[in-house]
Amino acid sequence: MTPTTDQAGLDALAGDQGGLFTRADAQRLGFSDDQIRRRLRRGDWRVVIGPVLTRAGRQVTPLLRDRAVLLAVPDAVLSGPSAARRYGLEVPDLRTCVTVAPGRKVRHAGLRVHREVLAPADLSLVEGVLFTAPAQTVVDCVRELRPDDADLVLDRAIQRRLITFEEFVERVRGQTGRHGVGPLIRAAARHADGARSAAERLLVQGLRQARIAGWRANLPVHDEDGLIGAVDFGFAEIRLAIEVDGQAWHSAADRFQQDRTRQNRLVRAGWTVLRFTWQDLTRNMPGVLHEIETVRRQLTR
Repeated sequence: MTPTTDQAGLDALAGDQGGLFTRADAQRLGFSDDQIRRRLRRGDWRVVIGPVLTRAGRQVTPLLRDRAVLLAVPDAVLSGPSAARRYGLEVPDLRTCVTVAPGRKVRHAGLRVHREVLAPADLSLVEGVLFTAPAQTVVDCVRELRPDDADLVLDRAIQRRLITFEEFVERVRGQTGRHGVGPLIRAAARHADGARSAAERLLVQGLRQARIAGWRANLPVHDEDGLIGAVDFGFAEIRLAIEVDGQAWHSAADRFQQDRTRQNRLVRAGWTVLRFTWQDLTRNMPGVLHEIETVRRQLTR
């Protein structure tokens, strides 16, 4: 006699698990191996990762795979790009990434596995899902991504206060002598001038090559009402502020409004403000440097 399958029970279980269920779940509810294979061949069910399945019609996104791996690998910790996505950081690496204990064997197609012991402070539990904490997540991403992508993740993480540059440097020091520390050291060096974005680092290079001195990155400026904010580059003695509208740092609408409000306060406080965009820096760096030097000389006189 053919065992009765409990499709309603499977649907209810999948609903509790974000639309996901495992082969073992299906078998427990009466589906034989042959029935599971037939449904997969027909496209009624789809493989998300390893033994984890979903019903037809559900799009298999990176976030869905991230959730599925926790069913496929119990006690795993979402880390690297998977954790970054949970913190709202855009990463180009769409693979699912987990951290497990050293020596644990995990093999699933499309899954990147780290093996290390994480300190309790490097873990974060959100709605029953275990992630690496923000600072550890940023370090993992910077270590694995290409330099340009790593810098963008670090820029956005600093912008959103998920990590400070000082905390990043401290963690890099703690990795000294370990495998994979090289990309972390190079990333720290690229950010060492205090520039918070790729655009700002590009301007640092230009200022140095043009031998324009007297500036300071992230210079705090005050008026009679208190702190106005930190200008991207400031020549304090002549009250010249250089603001850079980079791709990551100034993109949000609320940030745009804050920048304009701050600029008005700077002007009222006697500062001259020059603004440059990413396009300015990448398409006409000589013109940007000429304008900065011209205004600097005028204010010096």
